[in-house]
Amino acid sequence: MPYLGFSKRWRRKGEKWKTSELKRLGKTQDSVLARRSHRTIKETIAEREARGLALPTGPRRWTVREIRMLGEYSDPEVARRLRRTKGQVAYQRRGQHIPALKPMKIKRWTRREIRLLGTAPDVEIARKLKRSVMSIRHKRRYLDIRFVPPVPQWTREEDALLGLLPDEEIARKLNRSLNGVQIRRVRLGRPIFNPKHRPWSAEELVMLGKLPDAEVARRTGRHQKRVALMRWRLRIPNTAGLVRAWTSDEEKLLGTAPDRELAKILKRTPVAISLRRLKLGIPPGNPAYRRWTPAHDAIIRLYSNREAAGRLGRTIISVKHRRRVLGLET
Repeated sequence: MPYLGFSKRWRRKGEKWKTSELKRLGKTQDSVLARRSHRTIKETIAEREARGLALPTGPRRWTVREIRMLGEYSDPEVARRLRRTKGQVAYQRRGQHIPALKPMKIKRWTRREIRLLGTAPDVEIARKLKRSVMSIRHKRRYLDIRFVPPVPQWTREEDALLGLLPDEEIARKLNRSLNGVQIRRVRLGRPIFNPKHRPWSAEELVMLGKLPDAEVARRTGRHQKRVALMRWRLRIPNTAGLVRAWTSDEEKLLGTAPDRELAKILKRTPVAISLRRLKLGIPPGNPAYRRWTPAHDAIIRLYSNREAAGRLGRTIISVKHRRRVLGLET
C-alpha cells in the first residue's frame, strides 16, 4: 500500500471534534472510533480521558479478593473501587447472602404520628416519637403544617397589673409580647399607665354636660380636651353653654326692634331671635313692614309686577315674592 494512502487514515488529526463523535466517546471502542473518524488511537483516548469518560467493561468473573470486599464497604464504594455498577455489586452481595454494611431502615409514618405534627415544638415531638428533629421538620413542611405556639391564658393576678405599670414593663415581667399586653389591656377597658392620671370622681362626672367644658376643666384642674373626651366616652351631649334659656323680659322685647338690633342687645344671634319670635307668633319689629291684605292680593292678580308695585308702593321683588306665595308664579 502506498504511503499516501496510509496517511489518509489520520487526515482529521487535530481537528475539532464533532458533536456526533463526542456522543460516541466511551460507548464505542477507542480503536473503532479512531478508525471511523480518521483519527489516531492516542488522540481518541486522550479526548475520552479528558472528558472523564470510561469504556464499558465486559462481564468478568468475581475474584476471591473482590467477594471479600462485599459487606465490608458500602455498595457504592465497592462499585467505585472495582469499576462495577451498583446493581452488579448488590446482585453479587445478595447472591452470596452477605448483609449490607448499613442497611436502609425506613420507618413509615402512621396517622397517629402525623396528627401530632404542629401540636408541639419539633424537638418535643422528635423525643416523643423517637425520630430526628430534621425528620419531624421535613415531614411537617412537606404536609404544610405550621407550628403555632399556644398563647398562655391570662390569670387574675396578671390582669390586675394592666394599667398599673407601663405596658413595656408588664410585657418584660410576664414574659409576653408588647402587642399581646396592649390588646389585653384594651379589651378589659383599662387606661394606659400614666403617673399623672387621676380617676374621675362621682362629683366630677355629674358636672359633665351640665356645665361648659371649660368650666369643668377649671374646677377639676384638668385639660379641656380631657373633659371633652370623657364626656364623649360617656355619650353625654354638650348642652351646657350652647342653649341659653329665654327669660320673660327678653321675650317682651321681641318685635319691638329689628332682629339684628335685638341680637346685639340680648347677645344672641339674629337667627335665634327670629326663630323665637316666629315660635311665639310675634311680627318682626320693622317700622317699614306692612302686612298684605286681600285688597293688595287683588291688585297683584289684576296688574303686572311693575304696575302693582307702583300702585301699592312696594318693591318689585316684594310683589314677585307675594305672587309666588299666592301660587300665581312658579
